[in-house]
Amino acid sequence: RALWKECFHDSEEFMDIYFEEKYTDQQNITVREDGKVIGAMQVIPYPMTFHRLMIFTGYVSGLCVSPEHRKRGVASQLLRQAHRELYRQGAALSFVIPADEGLRHFYEKPEHGAYWTATYRKEVEMEDKGEDDPHVEIQQPDEWPMELYVFFRRYSGFDFMLHPSENDFFAALADCDNDNGYVLVARRKRRIVGLCLAVPEADGRVFMRSLLVTHQEVKDLFVRQLKQLSGTEHIYARVPSPGAINGAVPFAMARVINVKHFLSAVVKAYPDFEIHIGVDGDLDVRSAPKVRELVDELIDSGCRRVVLNMANASHADSAGFGMILREMRRMRQVGGLISLTNVADRVYRALVVMRMADLVP
Repeated sequence: RALWKECFHDSEEFMDIYFEEKYTDQQNITVREDGKVIGAMQVIPYPMTFHRLMIFTGYVSGLCVSPEHRKRGVASQLLRQAHRELYRQGAALSFVIPADEGLRHFYEKPEHGAYWTATYRKEVEMEDKGEDDPHVEIQQPDEWPMELYVFFRRYSGFDFMLHPSENDFFAALADCDNDNGYVLVARRKRRIVGLCLAVPEADGRVFMRSLLVTHQEVKDLFVRQLKQLSGTEHIYARVPSPGAINGAVPFAMARVINVKHFLSAVVKAYPDFEIHIGVDGDLDVRSAPKVRELVDELIDSGCRRVVLNMANASHADSAGFGMILREMRRMRQVGGLISLTNVADRVYRALVVMRMADLVP
């Protein structure tokens, strides 16, 4: 906690929320020197809905290194430990949300995990279309009952979503309240029909951090109530957006932890997806079993189109050619296709001599 405060300068109220609701010793990773912690971070596990499939992921949080020990590879060491631990736990992906563009470039570096920008957001003004429901009451409760979390779990079934724990959920409510925000609940009679978290930002604008409603008119009622409470004319939100859309800004970053687990999830979600596998070096007795294992897992997951990119393979031996034939036959048995691309002249001549050139598309 002392290192966190030294690096991030967060308020005591925020740190109370984080260390009481989210932090656990089991999720903490440290680097020590002479018995003193000089670097620390947390890896928080999250199940994730991936196009109706559930996969395991980890969220990188609170990476900090004491100022006198920076630029000595401590952050790289922490991240390597985190990625190894996530792999051991069976995670497919790791996520991080950088606080600024400098940190985004930091995580893009190979020594820091080679994260890439996976999601984008865009600022939009929340419209009030005038929808109304006289039976719905908007409340700003002093206490947050468990039924709020039950409502959240029931109605937050998005195709791509990290699933927060109960502690995470209530920590988000506490953080919103700590930021002088608004935790609003909509009820029709006694049944919850909406939940909204909104906060005023430094420029005076009010942004919805989270919105979950059962009907459109409930959203309009939240917008109306927030305008009254905040005394502002406009309410905004940052919503997911394609990166190519005008006004979209980078948000979360991701890194593949387990290639096989991730590709299996992609194939199950998109059976017609064409998977390209780069052969890193010669396709020989040492590398062929690894390629075979990956292709077998893809076939078992439902993949029906695999392309082996041979650009970095200047040589293939009998084990490599045998693996290609075996996987091609197996793929054809299930109605799929394996093909090669960027084949070196030397490898192609060997295919011709072995009378395989006409068999391999």
